[in-house]
Amino acid sequence: MTGSSDSLSRRMLMRGAMGATALATATPALAQRGRKVDLPDDPAAMVASLTDGIFLNSNEHPVGPGAAALGALAKLPPLSGRYGMAFAGKLESLFARQNGLSPEQVQVHPGSFMPLRSVALTYSSTDRPIANFEPTFDQGFLGLGNQSVTRSVAVPLSGDFAADPRKLLAAAPNASVYYLCNPNNPTGLVTARTDIDWLLANKPKGAILLVDEAYIDFSDARTCLDLVASGAEVLVTRTFSKIYGLAGLRCGLIAGRKDLLDGMARYGTNITPMPAVIAAEASLLDPMLLPTRKAENKAVRDDLYRWLDAQGLRYLPSQASFAMIHVGRSGADVTAALAAQKIYIGGPRKYMDDWVRVSFGTPTEMQAFKTGLLKALA
Repeated sequence: MTGSSDSLSRRMLMRGAMGATALATATPALAQRGRKVDLPDDPAAMVASLTDGIFLNSNEHPVGPGAAALGALAKLPPLSGRYGMAFAGKLESLFARQNGLSPEQVQVHPGSFMPLRSVALTYSSTDRPIANFEPTFDQGFLGLGNQSVTRSVAVPLSGDFAADPRKLLAAAPNASVYYLCNPNNPTGLVTARTDIDWLLANKPKGAILLVDEAYIDFSDARTCLDLVASGAEVLVTRTFSKIYGLAGLRCGLIAGRKDLLDGMARYGTNITPMPAVIAAEASLLDPMLLPTRKAENKAVRDDLYRWLDAQGLRYLPSQASFAMIHVGRSGADVTAALAAQKIYIGGPRKYMDDWVRVSFGTPTEMQAFKTGLLKALA
């Protein structure tokens, strides 16, 4: 939410909150995907349920917030009863300054899911759909029964699971939103900037290119934020849930031209939790956090790839914080066999029934996964 706190009336806050709540109720939370647990009415036991196994099934960072964020959060308990409404505007200005944007081109949200949903509702329709690949992270566009909240044209990835923008445009020449997750989730593969530039140059005039860069800091991919700075018909989403380790605090943003962001205002902008904004700002101000975590993730990733090569197991060369592994049998069965060992991974995806998805954990967690996978495949 932008602006100072004295510019916001309670009525505006309620309108934004109700709008966001109405949208959010269409899709349930996807925490701990694939794991069915009965949580007790006990906060301590609920927390314990997050540590009673090895969780490599979602997108959280295995370590959590960085040292700077933890230091900032440690000072907040007495103030957590306050909104801190003006703080989001400060975070927007900092992110803009670090990325060659103006503050009016950045809008902070409680995570990046709601901006994706708002783009779908604002800029697509039954006549002019969203075009996206599958499998990808399309949950922001789906509602009850996994049906599109407007209309979607889903294009299967290529035989090598690459995202080919030319196929996307050919399949939906009249789309109003073209969505690319880069690196893609669940494949972790990067779409080359030349291909993104081609899609931007050849899409219908007035259509929006929506680029989800949730995992870009793990990769060597080139960001599309410079396209935002140039005034192109591009919207870019980012999140602090992944490399910054703030998944449970919920903080994300969307960057784009002011008129495109203003167009989404009809669906409201809820207040981002004050601790999340504080932790996000501390994270952005830590110059070593991103390079250190990128290197740590790469070390775990490369080690896993060497091990998979030694086992003769195929995998996709993900540049993100997860990978798809070809297990050559029912991915659901392998996922269940690992869950029986209290090792929780992501299961198969559409068109990938004999694959599984594993998020990268700590070296110790990955060793347990290797041992468990061999047992599951025996």
